[in-house]
Order: sequence, then C-alpha cells, then structure tokens
Amino acid sequence: MCRVDAWSSWWRHNDGIYKYENVGIKMKRGQVTIFIIVGILLVASVLGFFFLTEGEGGFLSPSDLSPQEFVKVCVREAVEESIDKILLNGGEIEASKTILYKGEEWNYLCYINESYYPCYNIHPLLELQIEREIEEDIEDELGDCFDKMRESFEDEGFDVDEGAMSYSVDLLPGHVAVNLKKSVELSGETGTRSFEDFGVEIMSPIYDLVRVVREIVNGETEYCHFNYDTYSFVYPEYEIQRADYDYSKIYSVIDRRSGSEFKFAVRSCAFEW
Repeated sequence: MCRVDAWSSWWRHNDGIYKYENVGIKMKRGQVTIFIIVGILLVASVLGFFFLTEGEGGFLSPSDLSPQEFVKVCVREAVEESIDKILLNGGEIEASKTILYKGEEWNYLCYINESYYPCYNIHPLLELQIEREIEEDIEDELGDCFDKMRESFEDEGFDVDEGAMSYSVDLLPGHVAVNLKKSVELSGETGTRSFEDFGVEIMSPIYDLVRVVREIVNGETEYCHFNYDTYSFVYPEYEIQRADYDYSKIYSVIDRRSGSEFKFAVRSCAFEW
C-alpha cells in the first residue's frame, strides 16, 4: 500500500477509490481552465475600453479635453458673461436709455416723455434682439476660443487646419443654444481626425424671464399698470419687485430657482404720486 497526494486520499487497488481520485484531478483541471477564460475576458475588456475611449474623443490633451470639449468650455464661459450683462442692462449689452436709481443705471423697455399717456414699447422684439445682442457680444470670444484650442494642440505636436466659422444663438426654455459650426482637422502620429459641430447649450432662465418681462411691458403699454403681486402669486417661481421713482417704475424680475434677475425701467402714464 502506497500513499499518493491527491486530495489526501489513500491509493488502493480498488476501482471505486481510483475512480474517485481521478474525478478530483479532472475537476482541478476544469478550475484552471475557468480561471484562464476569466483572465482572457478581463484583458479583452480593458483593451476594449481603451480602444473605445480613443474612438470617441481621440487626441486628448493633457487636460483630457477633445477639441470640441475644449471649445465648448470656452464658449460656455463667454455666453454666460454675455447673459449676465443682458440681465443687468434690461435686455441690452450696453443700456441705451436709462434712469439712475440707487447708483445704478436701469434701462427703459417702455417709455414716453409725456404725462398721463401710456408708454411705447421700445423693444417689441425683445427675444430676437437679445439673441442678436449675444451673437455680436461673443463674436470675438468665439474666435479666441478656437485660437486657444489650436495653440494648445499645436504645443502638443498636432497640426491643426481650420475652415470658416458660422454660428447663431437661440433663446429656448431653460437654456440658451449656441449653434456653432467650423471645420477643424487635427493631425498627429496616430492619424487625422475631423470635427465640425461645436454647438453648446447653456442652462439659463433668460427665455422665461423675457416672457414675464414682455407681459409686464404689455400691461404698462395697454393699461399703464401691471398687477405684479397677483402675477407672483399665480406664478410663485417668479418674484417681481417694483419701485416708483422720478415718474418711472423700476422693475426687477427674479427667477427664484436660479436667483437670476432681469432689471429694467418703465415710464408710462407718468404723474406725480
């Protein structure tokens, strides 16, 4: 009788025991095979992840931004700054007709120089005007964004070829859409990639604020009055403040959800109160 180290069982000239130990050896070989398969799958998954990442973004900079992402971040900052100026100056980048109130210039949206007469809507196409104002305000910044992107990738050893740029701005519920097209070709050691769509959406309540402002101006134009307390009660997401000063009405429309504030003035049915 001799001892064999297979699951610490005894080897005898017995068919039952021999078959039992042989099954154990086969099971151990099966386990090894499973581990090999799992290992291959893990390696394939890791390689697949890197290939997919390269295919989606490609030519990543040290900051892990593709050319499109690089430009979009820059454009978003420019548009946000432009929106802030628009809200502060009553729908214009640079206020054109203002009244000084508490040390600040408030831009008139509805105005008449006579007493007891309703005002005229100075900016009847306010939404369209704001879109054009933003487009003009960000034009130089858009060019700078592409210049910075080109310099960044050229510093990393890439060749950048650019075409003409076209863009437009749309105010939409909940956001501002910048439709930005420009042909950009990026060449490096791993090949050449082409990009064209650099459009971006910026979260902003300006569209809805303009809608509320338009209702206020329409009320002042038609009735020389707007019941802002009732409006805020019906639409609690907006806070409307009004101050009467120097024959004018100083309005502030605040989006409670974001804190964004649209400021403007009205001179309608002016009389000494």
